[in-house]
Amino acid sequence: MRLDKKQEVKFSAEMSSIVPVDHLQIVCNGKVRRELALDSKRSSAHVDGSIPLDASGWCVLRAFSDKAEYPILDLYPYATTSPVYVSVAGARVRSATDAAYFAAWVDRLISAARNNTSWNTEAEKASGLSMLQEARGKYVKMAE
Repeated sequence: MRLDKKQEVKFSAEMSSIVPVDHLQIVCNGKVRRELALDSKRSSAHVDGSIPLDASGWCVLRAFSDKAEYPILDLYPYATTSPVYVSVAGARVRSATDAAYFAAWVDRLISAARNNTSWNTEAEKASGLSMLQEARGKYVKMAE
């Protein structure tokens, strides 16, 4: 989707769960843009609305609970959609902040891979490290 200026972006969000959910949110570029209302049982929602966007990036629908409830006994029950990408005023759908985060994350992977002693061969290790270096380079370029 491409927007030509800051404007309200319409959305339709729907969620259903087998256990009560405490929070249903629209998150854009890592920030909660809107908390959505759940039904009285906190197990479903259908919300049509809009949110203001002034920067290109991504949005997801996120649902989570503060505690486990049977039969979902995870410590922190959580679900999210895949991202929807939005371009505002023709700006690229990239976040330098996100790219820098992932470059640092790949740096940690590279460090762990270098110190790992489970490689079958040095060639396998070199190949793995090469792929990680290539990925890091792409994130560094996006962060510029």
